[in-house]
Amino acid sequence: MKIYILIIFVLFASIVVILKLITSPEPVTSPDISLDMKSYDTGKSTYQNHDETYYKQSPNEEIDDLKLIAFAKAFVDVQSYMHKAGNKANYNETSKIVQNHGLSVEDYTKIASRMNENSGFQDKVQRMINEVN
Repeated sequence: MKIYILIIFVLFASIVVILKLITSPEPVTSPDISLDMKSYDTGKSTYQNHDETYYKQSPNEEIDDLKLIAFAKAFVDVQSYMHKAGNKANYNETSKIVQNHGLSVEDYTKIASRMNENSGFQDKVQRMINEVN
């Protein structure tokens, strides 16, 4: 049963990320980089923010229990909605459900991603999800 919930969760997280990319109001464009290899500086980062921690979440960064409880409740409600809506589920509705629990879609996605990367964290959140059910 746990593996079934985990598989559904991973699929949902993937759907949320894909829908977020698809519905992004800003078009994704390539950076303006010179293709002249003589002037290409491999030591320079192409990121706007050169601080790598801006783009990565530290594996030791704590997410407070209130956010995890909100995530667990949102996760249960999103799964319920997706089960009822089937292939008619939409990103806006799932976003509303997440936001009604006091989380941003970014925080929800961050927690979901962290669960996929850290089995101890996943176990902790899974216990909270089970308590909500």
